[in-house]
Amino acid sequence: MSSLAYAALSCGGSSDNEKGQQPTVTEQASEEQGSVPQTVLDIEGDAEDAIDMVFAGRWDRVSADAASLAANWEDFLASPDASRLTADQRGAMDKGISDLTNAAHSQDGLAARQAANDVSRVIVDVFDLFQHKGPSDIGRLDWQERQALIDIDRGDWNAVSGDLARLRQTFNRAKPGVLAAGGDRQAADFEASLNEQDRLAGAQDPAIVDEANVALELVDDLEGVY
Repeated sequence: MSSLAYAALSCGGSSDNEKGQQPTVTEQASEEQGSVPQTVLDIEGDAEDAIDMVFAGRWDRVSADAASLAANWEDFLASPDASRLTADQRGAMDKGISDLTNAAHSQDGLAARQAANDVSRVIVDVFDLFQHKGPSDIGRLDWQERQALIDIDRGDWNAVSGDLARLRQTFNRAKPGVLAAGGDRQAADFEASLNEQDRLAGAQDPAIVDEANVALELVDDLEGVY
């Protein structure tokens, strides 16, 4: 799975949660931003590892990831940087960590994946408080594609259609920057995957799972452009 952690290098910015035309990281630089703290990097890594461990059936690791998330979030909240968090971000992260802890205890795969993905959703926005390389919308493609997979497994095709519409909106924001960075092929590949996912979703074809997993790999390619 892709990771903004690989991109925590330079150029910063800010964006709000999924509201309107979000500026990419490279569009709004701030001299006041520092580098991404290790606690934030670890939160992102733990959330993605938790999802991997659900598929591996390693519930001990899922529980450990939940505990690590809670500790790292507590450490981050104690830092001066946390003053820039919104109440919604704080609440969503607290709920995501709590839900993951409970899902790990009950060994509920879908609930655990959802909770970990909810954490990922928040942490992409938290990255925008700091300097890092590449647009945050690429990171958003990652959790949004995982959300589509979760909703596919739930059999909620209406939600899947909404997920794909959101993915396309996010990709359309990110595409000009990808092209400007020389990622013509990567952009074309991801767009083709989106088109195929739309087709498969319209037919409620289970093969969409394979295509969504291909798209997750293509998000890594998009990140590699930067």
